[in-house]
Amino acid sequence: MKEFKAKIKYNKKAGKDLYIMDLETPGGVFSKPGQFISILIPDKTLRRPLSILGNTGDGLQLLYKVRGEGTKYLSNLKSGDFINFTGIFGNTFAPGEKNLLIGAGVGLAPVYYLKKELEKKGVTSKLIAGFKTKDEIPEDLITDIDLISTDDGSFGEKGSIAEFTERCIKENTPDTICICGPVIVMKLVSETAAKYNINCQVSMESMMGCSIGACRGCVIKINDNGIIRNAAVCKEGTIFDGNKVFFGGCEHA
Repeated sequence: MKEFKAKIKYNKKAGKDLYIMDLETPGGVFSKPGQFISILIPDKTLRRPLSILGNTGDGLQLLYKVRGEGTKYLSNLKSGDFINFTGIFGNTFAPGEKNLLIGAGVGLAPVYYLKKELEKKGVTSKLIAGFKTKDEIPEDLITDIDLISTDDGSFGEKGSIAEFTERCIKENTPDTICICGPVIVMKLVSETAAKYNINCQVSMESMMGCSIGACRGCVIKINDNGIIRNAAVCKEGTIFDGNKVFFGGCEHA
C-alpha cells in the first residue's frame, strides 16, 4: 500500500449527484479495471473507497456519487485542490474473447474502464448500462455505452438492465460477462449467465473501513471449492466469480 498526494485537474458534475474527478499523477500510478483507491477525508477516521474510471498514465479518473458527508466533501473540491489517497487496491477482471460488460448506476466505473482497456487490445466487448432515470446517466460517457436502460423509461430501454441481459447474450454470444452494480442486479445477471453456462465476474461494492482486509467490515460469503467461508471484498476482490458469491449476505453492499 502506498500513499499519494494528487492535484485535482477537474472535478465536474456528470449527472444527478454524480461527479467525475480527474487527478494529476505525474509520477505514474498503475491500476487495472476493478481496482480502487481510498481517499482521506479531513476530520473523518475512515477513508472513502472509490472505483477507478480510467488511467492515462499521468492521470487517474474517478466516478463517484454523493451519498454522505465524505462524498459531499469531495464534490466541493475544485481544480487545483489536493487530495491524499492510498492504493492501488483490489484485483482485476479476467476478460474472455467476447465480453458483455454491464454497469448499473455508479457501478458503471470499473466496466467502463475495462471497455477502454479492451479497445486498446482489439478485444471484442459490448457495454450495456442501467440507471434509475435519465438524470443519473453520466453525460460524458453516454456515447461509449452500447445499450442504456432506465427504470422509468426516461432514456433508452425501459426497465432494469438485468432484464436485457438474456437478449444481449443471444445477440452477442459472449463467453464472459463482467458486471458491477447493486446486489440484486448482479444476482440476477449471475443467474442468467449460469443458465447459458457463461463465465460471470462480479465487482462487489461493500462498506470498506481499512481497504486491506484487517477490519473485516466488507466481508461476504463465498463458496470456495465446496467450502463456505468469509471473504474480504477489499483484499480478495473486488472481483469474484458470480457463481460462488452468496448474494443474500451482501445487503450492506
